[in-house]
Amino acid sequence: MTKQKRPVAIQTALIGLVGSVLTVCGGLCGALVTSLVTIYQVERENEQVAVSSSGGGQTLSINTGTIFLSRQEAAALDPETYYIDLEQAFVLHRPLPGWSPLEELTLAEHLAETNVTCVVACDQSVYRIRYGQPIEIESDRATTINGQPISEDLLDLSEQLYGPPPWKVPYYSQMILNIYDKDVAQAIGVNNLPEMLLMSTQYQAGDYHRMVAQEDSHFAILQGSSVLGGIRIAGEPASMTLDDWLLFAERDEAYYIVEIIYTTQSGQSVQVWDDLQTYINEFRVIE
Repeated sequence: MTKQKRPVAIQTALIGLVGSVLTVCGGLCGALVTSLVTIYQVERENEQVAVSSSGGGQTLSINTGTIFLSRQEAAALDPETYYIDLEQAFVLHRPLPGWSPLEELTLAEHLAETNVTCVVACDQSVYRIRYGQPIEIESDRATTINGQPISEDLLDLSEQLYGPPPWKVPYYSQMILNIYDKDVAQAIGVNNLPEMLLMSTQYQAGDYHRMVAQEDSHFAILQGSSVLGGIRIAGEPASMTLDDWLLFAERDEAYYIVEIIYTTQSGQSVQVWDDLQTYINEFRVIE
């Protein structure tokens, strides 16, 4: 496959990132602007990238030199170990013990599980693997994220999506893969990988601590975290930390977003962390 130079390189796009966010998001993402200002490192790396969790105790390692592979290499992989989709052009490690079967949904079906009605790109593919049972979080307008009140705009948006508070949302340790055909993405205003990154993060209120990207690369990595305060779990006041990693990749026909979410769940096996490392390490885009 002939590689085409993308119209806007990641490194170039990052120069005006905060200003671009204001244009892309309008008045709904003051929290995102704060998050992007906290990005402390933009790196140019070709191979191994180690990205720590918010507490520094756990680290995901991503080999950026092996994100892409050929169709011949994909066809040679063991189908007992790997889920290989030549049509959608990706490879995933099959679920490990304790994890749910690999689920294939549309974006509309994925959002509907939390009573959110999909508006755009609703038939795009979502694949996910979840560990064990969820933690159900009950939040309201007094909930904080990383010690800060949630903006009124985002609270109003939550009421539009979920109805009046309190809001109950399940959280899993999980791996989610979203795939967007480039013609669909272009129809909703996404023309390159930096714009896909912005679209995917514009309503996130947590902090992004680290970005790894290379000029003219076909990938980007974000690491962030959210400490939810003023919530209730099983009816009791609580707080909870969510660690989040996003791997963005592209080929000529599609964008891929692999999201790894780790919840510091009481009683959760430490093996979960090793399993998440396997999922992110074994993801491949077929060129």
